[in-house]
Amino acid sequence: MPDSADVSASDPHRRVRRHHYQEGPGFLFLATQNGRPSQRLERPSLAEVRRRMRIVRHALAHGVESAVRELGVARRSVFRWTATFQAHGIEGLVPKSRRPSRTRCTVPSWVDMVIIAIRLHTYWNSKRIAAEMSRRGIYQVSPDRIDHLFRALGCSRGTVPRPPGPRYERSRPNELWHIDIKGPFFINLGGHYIKTWIVGLIDDHSRFVIGLRVMSEHKAQPILRWLDECFELCGRPLELMSDNGKPFVFWMPGVLTLFGKRLRDLRIRHLRTQISSPWTNGKIEAFWDILQAEVLDRERFTSFAHAEASLAKFAEYYNYHRLSGVLGWLTPAERYNGTPFTDRGFQNIPTLTHLQSWLHELMQAA
Repeated sequence: MPDSADVSASDPHRRVRRHHYQEGPGFLFLATQNGRPSQRLERPSLAEVRRRMRIVRHALAHGVESAVRELGVARRSVFRWTATFQAHGIEGLVPKSRRPSRTRCTVPSWVDMVIIAIRLHTYWNSKRIAAEMSRRGIYQVSPDRIDHLFRALGCSRGTVPRPPGPRYERSRPNELWHIDIKGPFFINLGGHYIKTWIVGLIDDHSRFVIGLRVMSEHKAQPILRWLDECFELCGRPLELMSDNGKPFVFWMPGVLTLFGKRLRDLRIRHLRTQISSPWTNGKIEAFWDILQAEVLDRERFTSFAHAEASLAKFAEYYNYHRLSGVLGWLTPAERYNGTPFTDRGFQNIPTLTHLQSWLHELMQAA
């Protein structure tokens, strides 16, 4: 079971995804949980040595046939252990590893360098690294090979798999959208803090980010103005799901907020999650985890405009350049409107773009 600090208070089965960072010289780096590289030292089994010694003594005293019949050992093993004991003593009965002393390296060394560089800059797991390298034309390598490399170098991180819950997905884009508010966040402007919220809108079928906006207030009117902009850009959904927050739902049953009235006028069905059940709106909750890990934990916004620019840049990367594991390693744009994925190398990966020339040199020299 995961530690209580890593578990959501509202759902004991929902593990909170947070990276643990350590201070470096002017930067933050991800702390590994396993520490030193694993060293597999296969110690000889004392019980196995004693068993072989007992069989050898029985064979020398009563014959090989008696040892085979009474101790249930293969005749070939009895002859081999007896000859080994007579030649080398009890040390010859110590089990020897059958692993070859040298194994052929099937993956070039430059690929390992690329994998480690990706790991240090992005903190991706082995499945994502393998998928990104394959679709970007870098190298075809299996996730198991990457996990083996991480364990050997001591940079693997232990994970606790979450129990699978009920899943649903609409069959077409714009059938169902998910809206949610994250915050508040405080932007420090020279000692003066601005209180802000982030509003997100996700398509259910494709996980495409319809809209992502930072706001200085989380009231219905500014959200509706932003929602109208999203409708003009991507059309209207058949249904829109939200939680039971104040801008979306009134506490008195049957009374509509401005948000609910606007959806009713547009003939958009408003779906509401159950009380204290954020996983019902799980697709946008998963997006918040990704945004937290890849943007909010890495950047410190210095202005309102800086926050808007960072969110807009991440939304473009998320839609068109970031592969999604739940979509079979397609981008949300490929599933939403068929936009092809044409990136090669480290193109359009914010944390790896500066290594594009280095990667090109490695691939040319290979």
